[in-house]
Amino acid sequence: MKLLLLVNPAAGKKRGDAVARKALDVFHQHGVEIESCYSEYPGHLIKVAEREVNGDWDGIVAVGGDGTLFEVINGMMRSNTDLPIPLGVIPVGTGNSFSRDLTLSSFDDAIRNILNGKTREIDLGKCVFGGDEFYFINILGFGFVADVARKASYYRNWGALSYVIGVFIITIKLKTYLLEFEIDGKSYRRDNIFVEICNSTKTGGDMIMAPEAKIDDGMLNVVILNKTSRLRLLSALPKIFKGTHIFIPEVETFTGRDMTFRPVVPKVLTPDGEIIGNTPITVSVVPKKIRVFDA
Repeated sequence: MKLLLLVNPAAGKKRGDAVARKALDVFHQHGVEIESCYSEYPGHLIKVAEREVNGDWDGIVAVGGDGTLFEVINGMMRSNTDLPIPLGVIPVGTGNSFSRDLTLSSFDDAIRNILNGKTREIDLGKCVFGGDEFYFINILGFGFVADVARKASYYRNWGALSYVIGVFIITIKLKTYLLEFEIDGKSYRRDNIFVEICNSTKTGGDMIMAPEAKIDDGMLNVVILNKTSRLRLLSALPKIFKGTHIFIPEVETFTGRDMTFRPVVPKVLTPDGEIIGNTPITVSVVPKKIRVFDA
């Protein structure tokens, strides 16, 4: 087996380097031929993955969080949309939301899955905006959730608690906006607070945003929050950790394959925890697009 390790050394409160070194030792012990490349700046791993996806590798392994996965996947897709080699995941990030849908609960789980060599086909989401595009593997949000993510980035050293801090700060400035959207040809109009388009169940670590989502069902799950009060919003926050927020009246859920969203005010996007682009957007699912090492 010949692997390329793409590492975000800053991931998980700068634990990425230590975890990568540990992984290299374990792989060497198992006779794996392996090379590594460390991210030197935001977007660096996009360029590396774009260059190496067509190389003589049996897999590319991302060491980091959801943002690292975002860079690696988009780099791979830029160069070869057939994705000839599988992706390995060694989670080290703040939230590691997607890895939880792969039931990667430990470093040993991740290493074992890669060494076993078995793969699973996973869906990707594709977002087109303003003449540009990107792919996401976990979740794409805008509105309140994106504002929270941007604010939480200032408190990254607090780990998963950074999202809670962001929620309380952004709630003070809470506003709704008119949103028009279509899902699989059906039109809707709402006074909206946020939209989350989910391939996997979780966001921000343990927040179960879309409890019914599956990473390989050929569908995207959409969770939207309509107009509500600040008090109601804050009271709903604990419910997200159990996934029961979807039962409150202000929350609507949808499933679909193709969708468009047009808020009257442009909203920043947060794909897989990154901050890239603005609405309006067209989103679609790309079924079973990428092979991921899994048990």
